[in-house]
Amino acid sequence: MVDATSYMGSVRPASDAQPIGVSVDVITGVAAARSSVAAITPDMVFTGYQHPAFLSAWVGTAGCDPMFLSISAAGHGPVLLPLERCENGVAGYCGGRHANGNFPVGQRDDMAALSRAGETVIKAAIKAAGISANSLFLERQHVQWDGAANPFVFGSSVASPNIALSFAINGDFNTVLKTHGGKSKRKKIRSYRRKLDADGTVEFLHPVPSDQVPRFLDRFFMLKAERFRQAGIANVFGDDRTKAFLLDLFSKGAPDHTLHGLTLDGEIIAVIGCTNHGGRLTVEFGSFDARHAQARPGEQLFFSAVAHACETGVGVFDFGIGDEPYKRSWCDIETVHMDTVIGLTLSGKARAFAQTNRSRAVRTIKSNDRVWSAVKSLRRAMARR
Repeated sequence: MVDATSYMGSVRPASDAQPIGVSVDVITGVAAARSSVAAITPDMVFTGYQHPAFLSAWVGTAGCDPMFLSISAAGHGPVLLPLERCENGVAGYCGGRHANGNFPVGQRDDMAALSRAGETVIKAAIKAAGISANSLFLERQHVQWDGAANPFVFGSSVASPNIALSFAINGDFNTVLKTHGGKSKRKKIRSYRRKLDADGTVEFLHPVPSDQVPRFLDRFFMLKAERFRQAGIANVFGDDRTKAFLLDLFSKGAPDHTLHGLTLDGEIIAVIGCTNHGGRLTVEFGSFDARHAQARPGEQLFFSAVAHACETGVGVFDFGIGDEPYKRSWCDIETVHMDTVIGLTLSGKARAFAQTNRSRAVRTIKSNDRVWSAVKSLRRAMARR
């Protein structure tokens, strides 16, 4: 169902300016959400996580409770926040932990007009809209995307705990390697490759053919579960909903959503899943077979994937959320995402306060190499008990 516009507020941004009104429509139900997704056009601004293929696959999973907000500045078209309600009463971007670089959907002019309305009126409009959630948690948001500023990054927003790492591709693969330690990389990759060649026939797949996607995903789920278990980390890929979502997305979402793989005598020993949107290739997930750890199959697959990206016109190679040494060996661009929390009820305001402070605390811990290393060591030790 689609709720009618429930609020119109206004703010005077400057002494000589006219007040800017903001209206909010609440869109609920899978059918209505699908209609909103179908209305997204290529000329709109959106990231790969708000791409129609991504949203369609997520909304189609069992248990999804979509709650899209269509927010408009007076005289302008709507800006869409594609959200879903979670069991704890919080509404966040569709995709949850699997949406790692979020941004609203809309035309640039409409987003600019909404940004001019400002935090106070946008929050007031959302709070008065009768939304059946205790708070909105808009996490891992880009401050700007494709030349547009994010109207939902406010002065009260805080930096997300984890940064994202990427690098620009300027030229062919040889040129990229010269900029990113190519001599050392080539030497290491040759050494790793010899180890695999001694064990059998090596094949890189860029991308994995659509009819093999289920097999590669099943292998990824198994490999990742073991990696998480050893590290003492909860498996965010282990639930049936996530598995169904990724199977749908990577089976139907090509060429924007593709798997890449490395096999040894036909056995899958490394897999990564990528989103290619707007000239940016983002690695969403990956894992490798620990039995071949000495040959670094994950690093070999990334090396080959970067070469493939250079050959196919990718402008930015994004390793996604998380700070790891293998990413640092390639990347020279750090992206800080922003979290915005809007409390809608008393309990929601308390949750918003707690979440904001948690984000600050986690970012502080992860910014201290010694403390973060100790935390990871303790986590691994607990997993072995």
